[in-house]
Amino acid sequence: MRRHLLAALLCSASMATSTAASAETLLFGTSNAEQHPVVTKVLKPWADAVNAEGGDAIQIEMRHGPTMVNHENYYDRVMDDVVQVVWGMTVFDPGRFPRMLVSTLPLMIDTSEQGSLALCRMHEKGAFGDETANVVPLLFVQFPQSAAHLNGSELTSMEQIAGKKIISGSPISAGIIQAYGGTPLSITITEQYQALQRGTADGTIINYTAFPGFRLNEVTTNHLDLPLGGALGLVFMARDRWDALSDDARAVLSKHSGCDASRTAGATVDQWEDEAKGFVAANGKHTFTAGTAEQVSELAQRVGARVEAGFAERVPGGADLIATFREELAAAKE
Repeated sequence: MRRHLLAALLCSASMATSTAASAETLLFGTSNAEQHPVVTKVLKPWADAVNAEGGDAIQIEMRHGPTMVNHENYYDRVMDDVVQVVWGMTVFDPGRFPRMLVSTLPLMIDTSEQGSLALCRMHEKGAFGDETANVVPLLFVQFPQSAAHLNGSELTSMEQIAGKKIISGSPISAGIIQAYGGTPLSITITEQYQALQRGTADGTIINYTAFPGFRLNEVTTNHLDLPLGGALGLVFMARDRWDALSDDARAVLSKHSGCDASRTAGATVDQWEDEAKGFVAANGKHTFTAGTAEQVSELAQRVGARVEAGFAERVPGGADLIATFREELAAAKE
């Protein structure tokens, strides 16, 4: 009797182990250090939510740091199945995501929550065309409007970047820098600290969320808050890898992805931006200037039409895409 009971228990345990082992395991490359805020605030909570419900259908294992995936090769790594889920900023691969760069236009978004929802809805309506033909976006995470930052120089108006070398995060911010007489530099986020420290660059245009993770508060002193354009981050999979998942696995991922999840992620980024600016203010001697209504109006007059015309010229259907973005931003505020 005891032998039969033991055999039954062993059989049950074996079946449970077999079931757990059958779960589809996806590697998630974040490109960032494990303690980076984008990981702790956005990516890990998302993966944890998937894992909590994934059961024997799907589990996500996170891989941090630049060894497996970095900010430049994230697309190739997920397409080559080195990882199955990846995080990447579209501004770091602008040639691959030209239509999504509508997210970098200045004077457009009010909040990350609004922008994330608007961009996700645009994707669902096919606005980004073949840019998503081979991938399945899971989260759209819009980052806030960038501000201007200098190291060791006064900055109370955009005219003060004239003659200075300013790091640009996108073709659009490069155009803004040139419009005010500065020289745009293309330097990756991981190399900005060194460039600002050594004087290779005099300043940067970026939002405050980048400061704690990359210690930019140590190499900047003066900050001008104006709506200089945002940036879009994506969590996505290769489409063929998505198609190969079981129905149960896709159902779990779908439940925690899409526009509602993107909106939640955007709201988290808004809070992160506020916290990051507070972090900068509390660490070192910094001078902050809030752009006035007159300065915002002047920015719009000087660069608004110019950068939109440039975008429309570079991107087929760009003018219609800008109009659609405005419509979806307005709808996202309702």
